[in-house]
Amino acid sequence: MYAIEGINPSTGHQWRIIQCINFTYIPKAVRKRFLDIWLLELQKKSDIRFTWERIQSHYPWLKNATRRYFFKPSYYITNLEEIPIANVQKEVISTWSKDFSKKIKTAIFQKFRTAIANRFKKKKPPRK
Repeated sequence: MYAIEGINPSTGHQWRIIQCINFTYIPKAVRKRFLDIWLLELQKKSDIRFTWERIQSHYPWLKNATRRYFFKPSYYITNLEEIPIANVQKEVISTWSKDFSKKIKTAIFQKFRTAIANRFKKKKPPRK
């Protein structure tokens, strides 16, 4: 999606991150469909930016597949390269063997169960 480097003006924290969509966290059935939609958008307007705001408004289901990776120091990410648009489909198809979307679903379900359990937890009677 994009890279951020510098000092966050609100927090003063150092930013050295790349924010990306990790396709292995998108269910296989959805990956190709999303890619086809996105490639069509890129053909219409080549300077379009894929931002967090765009994900929230147009693709909210991608929130769980969005990741931040540190790119400095240089040993965090090695052999980083931009994939030309002509090769994107081939790269996405190469991720078919990996599917971490079930892990995400399980984590979301567990949070939901915990929230429900906390909501209906019986209050302890007051001490006498």
